[in-house]
Amino acid sequence: MQTAKKSALARAKWQVRRVLRLICTEAQFGVLYAWHWIMGPPRILSYKYETNERLLRAFGAKIGTDVRLLPPITFNLVAHSFANLSIGDHCIINGNTFLDLSESITLENGASIGPGVTVMTHNRFNRNEFLESRLSLMCGRKPVIIKAGGNIKANAIILHGVTIGEEAVVAGASVVIKSVPPRHFVSGIPAVTRKVLG
Repeated sequence: MQTAKKSALARAKWQVRRVLRLICTEAQFGVLYAWHWIMGPPRILSYKYETNERLLRAFGAKIGTDVRLLPPITFNLVAHSFANLSIGDHCIINGNTFLDLSESITLENGASIGPGVTVMTHNRFNRNEFLESRLSLMCGRKPVIIKAGGNIKANAIILHGVTIGEEAVVAGASVVIKSVPPRHFVSGIPAVTRKVLG
């Protein structure tokens, strides 16, 4: 009899904790949403990945199902929304990632971004006419696309106008300056194909 009472009490405590956790989560999201609605979209997402996902959706990002957004994620050039961000199903963006949203960034289904990755969609030489005239191909704004199953490892840098092909892998600490074909493994500075995967 005593064991049954303890068991029922333990279940009741667990349910109360669960309800309180849900209430706190909803209250936290409500406060965050209200704050960012007044002040503008957040530049740094440092909340639990469910909250990060809800904030991005609330401010215009297109996000699929089963997406993990691990904090912190820093955004550059977010005007009034995250409309330039599109994330497919089953994607992962790890922490310490920098996403430049001056143009669109698209992650198709199953794409993943490792920790510390930088994705740039624009480049300028601080309006230095000398550099911009001689390095004009490096200037401008262009979207970045990471195709289905594309995988970018830790601390890689993806420059504007690049498409990472289906199931391609970018090695850690690589700098990608041109598009990667499907099912290629690239590494280095600048990244070059090291192996064709299939």
